Amino acid sequence: MRKVNRFEAHLDDYGIITAYLSKEFYQGRSDVFYLRDESGKLTKCSIYNYEQSGNDYFKYTLGIEDIIEVGKRYDLLEEHGLFVVLQYSLITKTQRFDEEYFYDGDDLGATIQAGRTYFALWAPTATRVVIEIFEKNGPLVIELSRQEKGVFAYHLSYNAHGLSYLYHVLVNGNWTTATDPYATGSTVNHQRSVVIDFDQIEAQQSYKLPVLKQATDAIIYELSIRDFTLQAESNIVHRGQFLGLTETGTKTLKGVSTGIDHIKELGITHVQIMPMYDFATVDEHNVSLFYNWGYDPMQYNVPEGSFASNPDDPIGRIEEARKMVEAFHKQGIRVNMDVVYNHMYDMEASSFEKVAPYYFFRRSPSGQLSNGSFCGNDLDSNRLMARKFIKDSIKHWMTYYDVDGFRFDLMGVLDVDTMNEVEELCRSIKSEAMVYGEGWNMPTSLPEHQKANRYNQHLMPNIGHFNDFFREHVKGKTSHEEINVKGYCLGDTNYIEAMKACMLGTAVANRTRLFDRPDKSINYIECHDNHTVWDKLKESNKEDNRDIRIKRQKLLLSVTLLAQGVPFIHSGQEFCRTKNGLHNTYRSPDNINQLDWTRKERYLEVFKYTKDMIQLRKMLPILRLNDPEKIEQRVSFREWDGMLVINYKCERSKPYEEIWVYINPTNQIYYESFSTFVKVIANEAGLIDGVMVQNATINPYTLVVFAK
Repeated sequence: MRKVNRFEAHLDDYGIITAYLSKEFYQGRSDVFYLRDESGKLTKCSIYNYEQSGNDYFKYTLGIEDIIEVGKRYDLLEEHGLFVVLQYSLITKTQRFDEEYFYDGDDLGATIQAGRTYFALWAPTATRVVIEIFEKNGPLVIELSRQEKGVFAYHLSYNAHGLSYLYHVLVNGNWTTATDPYATGSTVNHQRSVVIDFDQIEAQQSYKLPVLKQATDAIIYELSIRDFTLQAESNIVHRGQFLGLTETGTKTLKGVSTGIDHIKELGITHVQIMPMYDFATVDEHNVSLFYNWGYDPMQYNVPEGSFASNPDDPIGRIEEARKMVEAFHKQGIRVNMDVVYNHMYDMEASSFEKVAPYYFFRRSPSGQLSNGSFCGNDLDSNRLMARKFIKDSIKHWMTYYDVDGFRFDLMGVLDVDTMNEVEELCRSIKSEAMVYGEGWNMPTSLPEHQKANRYNQHLMPNIGHFNDFFREHVKGKTSHEEINVKGYCLGDTNYIEAMKACMLGTAVANRTRLFDRPDKSINYIECHDNHTVWDKLKESNKEDNRDIRIKRQKLLLSVTLLAQGVPFIHSGQEFCRTKNGLHNTYRSPDNINQLDWTRKERYLEVFKYTKDMIQLRKMLPILRLNDPEKIEQRVSFREWDGMLVINYKCERSKPYEEIWVYINPTNQIYYESFSTFVKVIANEAGLIDGVMVQNATINPYTLVVFAK
């Protein structure tokens, strides 16, 4: 922040200093400035320009010989004898700085080699760095030595596995205390970093997973660890914890499966775990005091302590998070991790800003913070060391936790090059890795062509995007203010043409085309954000009784699961999840956010129907095409004048010759006649076996599938 003190000096480029003088000090005027180095040597600055800055300051642009050695202390003096420490500011945003101080080593953080512990911290503008290691006999305080590329390093002669530590950094004239940005372990509530030797962590058992030939074979299921396992009626022992998702055999009193058995029974291929890294807003010692989804990062490479059975055990939380991933793999289910690299909860409190101020967060040429995330800061992903951190973090989770893919929150805040490098890295580790995210066009201060949003999908060949066109036209508007606006499946048949485009994954020419391939389209109508579908139906379709709402819930699920593209389901959607009509529950209490497993008992038909539609998708490769040209050649719509029902026809559809999908969102019965007998393979009851018809009815609010 600028113009806080009466005199400030910022190094904004090589040889360029921006100084501010308050009008309360000699009317803000000075005709002479000197730079003083650590030895006391003075160098006179040139005054290139001065101008009034707001009502309270004069701004001076000063020139200085290119003599500054980054990391040394310098003072700026003005003619009345006032001096101030020169701040390393926007110089960190220059290409030259990025290139000169880019460090490509793989040893940042605390690493163990041959029984020794190595510490490395990238802090190029720091003058001094001291590490405080909390040994059993008391703190050990050691000054690190500055190496090449602005890295400060030190090593212990022994393996410090389990010991906690902090950094004390002298930068821009002030001492700050910070955890390690690269920390892989933590004490409770992110107070200290912890050295972790993964060779001493309980090993994960590996399991051979089903082959994933293409992303369109995936069926993604989003869940929160806390929400999914918390309710007592689930009969999960480790409620709200990583271990809760490892328990098998859990059931409600009426005998319906809960927890991981429920997910396995449903038949999805991937779980998407909402934030499981260390986030800021839940007290790990008092877990029930506050609730938060976790989109407020604190330590990116550390599992969240509130999900651990003992948050005071830094090693235990790692082992339990790994066991959770292992448990899903044992069931043949892949794990995608929800990551939030676009911003941090509190920029000023982040170790990034404490260790290397001005570098890691995006700023305008005037120094103003970018706020495309609407969280007060944007991570500057196109800075080389920020990009490296994201990639190193991704590699960490894949290497040490066996994570299979990543969902990027507010991906449009990040840049295209970073996302492509992330995707390439993921595929190099696991060829079947999925990388996708929220491709909204966020107002971050990046040129439009650099934003990793949906409008630049053609620049990101293998990255998926959540399809809000699908959501808005299938279900209807999502915002709280437009909750009453219906989509096609809720009864607004004016969207019939948009609905056809949605069924084609919005990836086919001559219709609305958002993506050049269907595997880039993450099709969804409900996620953790906004109202649940069930709650929206109560508002937008008040004229419907409960039975009709159930039919519409099933219709929405079936359309999502049978459309081209990649289907995505929010946990509980398969049994009519409600959040009591609240649209944004990111910090609402547990009684709102937890899954109510008794609803599975009440809406068991919806669960069974969802399970059947998942099985149907797996049965029919024609619904999972990954080539837009094949979709154009083999999928078509029957054009009925004045008809409001969609007839979606697929040809050469193994194990059948043809299939027809009929979607009827109206309150009218429609009749169809075929030239020969055809098989009914699915209707509002789910999968059908052995029923042959020549004349058929398509009931209101239903989807019917025929085959021959």
